[in-house]
Amino acid sequence: MAEKFSPQPFVIRKRVTRRGFFYIAGVSSAAAFLAACGGQTTTAPTIVPVGSATAMPAAAPIEKEMFLYNWSGYVNPENVAAFSKEFGVQVTEDNYGSNEDLLAKVEAGGSGYDIVAPTGYMVKIMGEKDLLLPLDLSKIPNAKYMSPPFDKGRPHDPDNKWSLTKDWGTFGIMWNSEKVTDNFVSWDDLWRLAPKYSGKIIAVDSSPEVFGAALKYLGYSYNATDPKEIDAALKKLMELKPHLRSFDSTYIAKMASEEAWITLGWNGDAFAANAQRKDAGKAESIQYVIPSEGSEIWEDDWCILKSAPHPNAAHAFINFVLEPKRQAAETNFTYYASGQDEAKKYINPDILNNPAIYPPGEVIAKLEAATDLPKAAQEYRDEAWTKLKSA
Repeated sequence: MAEKFSPQPFVIRKRVTRRGFFYIAGVSSAAAFLAACGGQTTTAPTIVPVGSATAMPAAAPIEKEMFLYNWSGYVNPENVAAFSKEFGVQVTEDNYGSNEDLLAKVEAGGSGYDIVAPTGYMVKIMGEKDLLLPLDLSKIPNAKYMSPPFDKGRPHDPDNKWSLTKDWGTFGIMWNSEKVTDNFVSWDDLWRLAPKYSGKIIAVDSSPEVFGAALKYLGYSYNATDPKEIDAALKKLMELKPHLRSFDSTYIAKMASEEAWITLGWNGDAFAANAQRKDAGKAESIQYVIPSEGSEIWEDDWCILKSAPHPNAAHAFINFVLEPKRQAAETNFTYYASGQDEAKKYINPDILNNPAIYPPGEVIAKLEAATDLPKAAQEYRDEAWTKLKSA
């Protein structure tokens, strides 16, 4: 029998915002932590997740704490509280600002974390570096609800060895329609209008997305490896840079406060900015578009670190949030698309029908996912990124 447990509040150690919650106003149709002590364990009760006949295996010893290393504002606190109550697990969260920050922290020996949520290409990198624990899918029966193309055959982890899809989204342009009198439909609009809004534009501090934007603008692949194409993208970005306020992945507050008016960023952060504006009594005027030339489609995944001190709690949590109604609760909270068709039955119709969250096929056809590039190409792009930022 499980030991009686009074769950503590969901603890968040640090706020490093990359992805927040999502809201779109007038979207265009173009559209170690310190090393944790090995937690005490308790035998979990047999729990049937909401709306599912599949119970978590009763024999699995569930540790009494779990550490989540995640993007900021990227999990529904109601799901975390429900998991904590049902399994008697205290969940503590720490945040990172980029996939590269995540990798650096883990490689540097940052221990104590259990679950991470890297983007697809980083899953492959971390898996090949032996940083991820192979998933025991017998402990995650709700994985059966994943739908194509998010069930099996994903390029970065075709057999679900290390990961299961958390959610997915896009990268594009957001702007404050109260300050910007123009609409954005394409990457060309950004470059053309940059002089007009000089000093009010932020680019996310992440090389794959920024170079990917320039490459798509020029008609190249988001994952281009040809030095000539990378040079052309660098030249184009050098034209944009004089008009940038900064490279900054913590741009949400700046968009909300009108310190910045335009940002190259991830779709969900538009809502976070609008939520802050609403709290301040301002109009929810942040809009978002997937540029017509195409952009990035990203997938973030639930993974467990090989060094995880609480692997059973981690497996239990992933299974818990993959139950369709809880998966829908995630989407209804974060406004990011789910990889489950079953969850769509419970997702707010306004979200499900929003083309910036679930883009139509013709838009998706122009999107590319970031991939793990060959070493020489990655080094060349890293050098180009350094040149851009230091210019």
